Amino acid sequence: MEGNLNYEVRTKKVPRKRRWYTRLWRCCLCCSCRKPPEENKFVLYRIGYDPIGPLQQAAGVGDLDTLQRLIHSNEHHVDECDRRNRTSIHYACAHNHPEAVILLLENESNINIQDDEGSTPLIKATQQENVDCVSVLLAHDADANLIDATGNTAFHHAVSRGNIPIAQMLLEHDVDFEAKNRFGITPIELADLNNKREMVQFLETYHENARMLNRTPKMTT
Repeated sequence: MEGNLNYEVRTKKVPRKRRWYTRLWRCCLCCSCRKPPEENKFVLYRIGYDPIGPLQQAAGVGDLDTLQRLIHSNEHHVDECDRRNRTSIHYACAHNHPEAVILLLENESNINIQDDEGSTPLIKATQQENVDCVSVLLAHDADANLIDATGNTAFHHAVSRGNIPIAQMLLEHDVDFEAKNRFGITPIELADLNNKREMVQFLETYHENARMLNRTPKMTT
């Protein structure tokens, strides 16, 4: 009985219904939707701080050869700015290129120039927590006490992010420990508001040590 079964009939193939999306394949083969997205030179979370001009672009990616060529050309000034008053040194600091910062400073870039938000290169480097750029700027005597549009110094920004290494460097360059922003908030209060417990402890220890040193009588010879 089993040998008389017609397997060909039992296994007859029934055409499967095409899925709706397969109808799009033919039209998509030559379209941009099949192409991989172009790689962005700049980090996506910094959208809004992407350079526009060629000089700012070279600084933003750390292209030292192009940067130097453009600086010494007759078409560009080292401190030319975009529509938001951001210069090349702002972009170099935002995208963490300390070598570009050094090159710009060697060519007399304004180290304390402010953009439309009042951010100096030092404030921008601190906001992005770029320690090397902060170190370069401070070594070239950047003013650590300049404020942005909200009255915050670079120290406020370092403290609010809990970045102790940058805060330490700023304190070593005579930053105002008790500076108040436009809301009347000091850095240590800002650290507490942002729940940066390690930073609060660091600042309290620093303040106590400074107070003790001030009380220590000077040695005479």
